[in-house]
Amino acid sequence: MFLKELFAGILIYKKAHQVIIKQKLWPWIAVPGVMSFCYLLFLAISGMIFLPELSAYINENWVPGFMSGGVTYFMVSILLWLFLMIIGYLSYQQVVLIFFSPILGFLSEMVEAGMYDLKLPQFTVQNFVKDILRGLAINMRNFGWMLFFTGIAWLLCILPLVGALISTALLLLIQSYYSGFGLVDYTLERKQFSVSDSIAFVHDHKARVTGVGMGFVLMLLIPVIGWFFAPGYGTVAATLSALEKIHDVRTDPS
Repeated sequence: MFLKELFAGILIYKKAHQVIIKQKLWPWIAVPGVMSFCYLLFLAISGMIFLPELSAYINENWVPGFMSGGVTYFMVSILLWLFLMIIGYLSYQQVVLIFFSPILGFLSEMVEAGMYDLKLPQFTVQNFVKDILRGLAINMRNFGWMLFFTGIAWLLCILPLVGALISTALLLLIQSYYSGFGLVDYTLERKQFSVSDSIAFVHDHKARVTGVGMGFVLMLLIPVIGWFFAPGYGTVAATLSALEKIHDVRTDPS
């Protein structure tokens, strides 16, 4: 059952693509895509400004004199860029889910409105601020738990033979679950789910939520293009999945 729902969450990206084409949502897919490029540009500029000086400082003050030099500086620079890339990847999901939430929340509304011929609500500053605060509350909570479980998964690497495989699988599941959680919450918030209600809903449908998040994470592994399309496609896929499950819950005779 878990695997069935997990793959259903991944495969719903095919339906999401069809919905995007049918409803002509490309401009709203492009907006968070451009914002993603801005975030990547911010990371790159920050790296070019701060990392050379940091590399030089480490090379001069933290490295023994007989080891310091051009080669060591180069190696330290590479390690710092790799560290920046890891931090950027981990933080990107939260940046998208929190700061892109007004755009992605509106995209989610457009998907539902197009499916059920509903009228879109008017934009208000109050709703804009509310979306930001809701995203902050949910995703900061999730970010804390994600870091905790990610740390545990990394520790499993010390196990001989199978440790690296287990750790990699767990890292993918952890990243996928919490990414899916944030994406699904755009729909849950609109349906007036409280934070605790959203947590309970995601727990009840964790396989589907993880599948949606896994599609999002796998798209991020595609250089440049994946980062452009992942927020929009992930939001549409999460909206379709959430509406499907909400319908099931609300029509269940039990």
